Amino acid sequence: MAKKSQPLTINEAYNGFTQEFTFDFNEFLSATAGTLADRAAHTLTFGNVDAGTLVRGCSFKLVTAFDDSGSGDELDLTVGITGGDTDGLIAATEIHVDATEVTYGYNSGALVDDEDSHIFTAAVTDGTAFSVTLTPDNDNNTPYSLNELTQGEVKIKLQLFDLN
Repeated sequence: MAKKSQPLTINEAYNGFTQEFTFDFNEFLSATAGTLADRAAHTLTFGNVDAGTLVRGCSFKLVTAFDDSGSGDELDLTVGITGGDTDGLIAATEIHVDATEVTYGYNSGALVDDEDSHIFTAAVTDGTAFSVTLTPDNDNNTPYSLNELTQGEVKIKLQLFDLN
């Protein structure tokens, strides 16, 4: 499901970030995401860009670590380009409270840590330029569904430049 990212004000964007997208566990409840099987990843898409938009950076802040109603203990977050490198901005990072969750992340994906950027050569106007994927139970220890999440919130910020 496509979500909107919010442009930051000049005062908020002093550190170079220009867009922000926040989501929480409610995005994965059955009423919102439908029934999700155990171990099934789920992707949210967000953001519009013009042709000539340069992505220079991506960060996340784990506002509240994710937890589930059962005994799940792993949940990975990735952020990337929809239809492209889906973990190119933030590589798989643990965000479950029962693991060693990572509170902050910045430019861990291949598009921004090695190549230093990504350029959109075509406009994306349907709110799907970027993707965030949550994958439960990567190590196949304790299967659970994302529908079982009971808490969790992440804030993603993007550093975008207009090359036009």
